[in-house]
Amino acid sequence: MGWDVVQIGLQHNLPIYDPFATAKEVAKRMKQNIRLVYFKECKCDMCKNVADGIKDYEVIELGKFEANDSGEYLRMKVLNYDAYQIHKTDGINDICKDEYAELILDNLKDEYDLYEIEDDEESFSIRIFKENVNLDVYYSGRWGYFEKAFHHSEEYQERLNDYRIEIYNQAKLFGCNEVIICSDQGPTQTIYDNMDYSADDLKEYARSFKYLNDSSWVKDSEKDDWKKHAKHIMFSSVFRNQFTLSDEDWVEVIYDDFVDIINEKD
Repeated sequence: MGWDVVQIGLQHNLPIYDPFATAKEVAKRMKQNIRLVYFKECKCDMCKNVADGIKDYEVIELGKFEANDSGEYLRMKVLNYDAYQIHKTDGINDICKDEYAELILDNLKDEYDLYEIEDDEESFSIRIFKENVNLDVYYSGRWGYFEKAFHHSEEYQERLNDYRIEIYNQAKLFGCNEVIICSDQGPTQTIYDNMDYSADDLKEYARSFKYLNDSSWVKDSEKDDWKKHAKHIMFSSVFRNQFTLSDEDWVEVIYDDFVDIINEKD
């Protein structure tokens, strides 16, 4: 598999603790019809004081939120919905649970993403975390071609700018004023894997190169030299003549706060 370009929107402003309010807001902002669902993975019988896992889960629709009359819907999945409902139950600590139900209920201790939005073909996917959003703006050619474009930034400036605007428009939908752009594989894979961090912690994790400590891609003996040449840049610098790369350098992480775009629109 190739290394994909991923965009992490930081500090969204969605009402994440209410699935229905979140779905309604996402439909409004994206101007897309949303079908809110969860995967029923566990059943609870309070009369018998038993919770059992369901290995062949069932898709349960919670509601539809319409923003247009196309008749087409994006599916928005609520993660761990069963576990939340069972944990609301009085006497949860006294319930007898089978092994599979125990695993499902324990997922709340190490909760990752909260919602997933996808189309019917599953070619489009957005994941919503407590503070961050895994955006979905496709770049053809994947990370290798994307990174190469920065070495020829004058030639590829229009394409890079178009891509940046797409990211800005999608990030804005979720209230994200900053993004981190990196690869989902290689040394920066752990940045991608830690999207459940708070926005501030994730920025610090990336900027401090702490991700190298959690990666097996770079040997300890090579890390100091790696940091010299693995460049972290602001996307805006590419368009302001503030950006140069030596032949030994490469772009590893890109940050954007869209300040110049916002100022231009004002």
